[in-house]
Amino acid sequence: MSDAETRRTRRRRRSDQGIVAQPAAVARPSILFVDDDEALARAFARRFQREGFEVVVTHSPIEAIKLTQRRLFSTVVTDLRMPVMNGVELIEHVAGVQPDVSFVVVTGVPNLDLKRSPPAEVSTVGIVAKPWDDEELLEVIRRAVELTNRRRAETKAAESVEPIALVVEDDPDDAALLAQRLRRNGWRSHAVHRLQDAQLVVASTRFDAMLVDLSLPDARGLDAVVKLRQVAPNVPLLVYSGIDDDTMACQAIRAGAHDYLVKGVEDRRLCRALVLGVERAHYTRRLTSLAHFDQLTGLANRLTLREEVRRAQTASAASGQATALLYVDLDRFKTVNDSLGHEAGDALLQNVAERLRQSIRDHDTAARLGGDEFAIVLRQLDHPDEASIVAERLLDALRRPFELPQATVRVTCSVGVVVKRPGDTCSLDDLLREADTAMYDAKRSGRNRLARPKRDSARPGVARIALENELRDAVAEERFTLAFQPQFSVPAREVIGYEALLRWTRLDGTKVSPGTFIPLLEDMGLVSQVGRWVLRASCRQLAVWREAGMPRHVRMAVNVSGQDFERDDLVGSVMGALAEFGIEPSALELEITESILMRDTERTNVTLEALKREGVPIAIDDFGTGYSSLAYLQRFAVSRLKIDRVFVQALEETQDGTIAEAVIALGHRMGMEVLAEGVETEAQLASLASVGCDLVQGFLLGRPEAASQIALVA
Repeated sequence: MSDAETRRTRRRRRSDQGIVAQPAAVARPSILFVDDDEALARAFARRFQREGFEVVVTHSPIEAIKLTQRRLFSTVVTDLRMPVMNGVELIEHVAGVQPDVSFVVVTGVPNLDLKRSPPAEVSTVGIVAKPWDDEELLEVIRRAVELTNRRRAETKAAESVEPIALVVEDDPDDAALLAQRLRRNGWRSHAVHRLQDAQLVVASTRFDAMLVDLSLPDARGLDAVVKLRQVAPNVPLLVYSGIDDDTMACQAIRAGAHDYLVKGVEDRRLCRALVLGVERAHYTRRLTSLAHFDQLTGLANRLTLREEVRRAQTASAASGQATALLYVDLDRFKTVNDSLGHEAGDALLQNVAERLRQSIRDHDTAARLGGDEFAIVLRQLDHPDEASIVAERLLDALRRPFELPQATVRVTCSVGVVVKRPGDTCSLDDLLREADTAMYDAKRSGRNRLARPKRDSARPGVARIALENELRDAVAEERFTLAFQPQFSVPAREVIGYEALLRWTRLDGTKVSPGTFIPLLEDMGLVSQVGRWVLRASCRQLAVWREAGMPRHVRMAVNVSGQDFERDDLVGSVMGALAEFGIEPSALELEITESILMRDTERTNVTLEALKREGVPIAIDDFGTGYSSLAYLQRFAVSRLKIDRVFVQALEETQDGTIAEAVIALGHRMGMEVLAEGVETEAQLASLASVGCDLVQGFLLGRPEAASQIALVA
């Protein structure tokens, strides 16, 4: 390992918590107390503040995660049974952000009948039954604080030393040889010969990586990979085996290994795999946060909102209670931004988010959709009118003045309210469309008020059936169109390709969102049939453009679904379309999601290998939001990574380019181009250019357009 790589690995270890560093030793030890019982939380705070602790109380596990992202705590005391997220899940999330913190569990659950326990590597000092004895709990908390301080001191002392790897190898000679190779390249190592020993040591000692042989005396096949990933899910695991077997390698990756190395691999390859594993582990936690939470306000984002809507609908069907979606839009927010500046605008949005949180129950969800638009999911409503009561409470909360550093600001909001009864299932996009329409009715009526949809939506099932029937006819008659969004090089801003995007307009002229009709196609089993049409239409259009003079280096990108990969004839369809229209394989790029790479089917593996042999490039769409493996990216010769728009948005909202820079650097290390999606401002483009992004795509430089418009430009 080079000196630069060694220093970089040390920096990764120092910044592994992903939060602003604060001194480990503080004058007053800090406790984060998480419990949905407000009276109990107040009593805890009063009691332990008298003991000299700083106590921060929250009733929401989601809020607890955000607090731990902002500051360090000496210990976290949490209940187990809470809405939205249980205590075990909370502990796992917090341990990913603050790996050195210790936990204390307080619970009234008889016999601690849990489906899951916290991972062994998490420091859970004690489990105290409710109602607790104050002196007993005080003693447990003091032990937890001591353990946290000791672990942080050990981490600080280890910052100046080389990274360390756990070697799990039953052959002493092989273990010694590997230790020598690691030492030559700036790594320390600790060797054990049995899986059982590895499980014990990794639970009590901090390692930067694990190198694991599959031939162990107490483990069969992939048992070692599976069990070590359970004990230490955040430590990169690399299989180091004497068996050169592609099938076994694929199985190991699917079981959780970061890479599969064959004994005797050259030092450069070994160290490269270790460095990539450490870097991947470092930013995976940050990716998770960015993918699920809005980085400016800490609220849920659209991805999390979609999951919360699904959960709410499932709970509604089981309980017989209604659910609701509130669409909240600030009135005249642009005036604040324009008159006081973007910093004041951001501060206002953060304050609005906090008031929204305070105005809803813990098991409800507040999300930021973007700009000054928010959404609230309300669960377990005994009566539909409860949604309007909550909306009125939001209106009252936002009418109060906001004390910003720049000025005192008064704003109001308009709220669209949509209530769904048990069994009324519809997509998030449909819900947002209804609530958005109602919100604009509120604005047209004078703002600072709520509104509900004017048309009765009590029979969404009938509307869905009608939509499905018309969609089925559209597939049979090929009544779809394509829009094409350009992709540009950075910094030259030259068009290097187009992405083909499917569009559908109903017979009455209504344009249907792809987020609505594509999931329907998947549910109906028709997405592959439409995919074949898209493939041929895209190749045909590229041939037409070339005839009109478009440069031959411009390529076409086409999305491929998971159902397409289950087909036997995908490769044949791709090569047939290329041959039909005289397009070379390198000019057609197939975009797939990370989840497709991880599919546990031999057919997927065979298909990717066949496409690779034919010279068809593969791009990974929405990179960072799924669970793909670096080894898979290498194994299938992925040519391009597309950074999801949520990380591009974070560049401007938080001025934090760490994640984007890490993904770009990772892609370049693996010989891939990196394209950023959703680029909408010059500031985002400048930030991406500064960290070496190769390509961009977004409304700033080019919106999706009909083929005829692009042909005229060409």
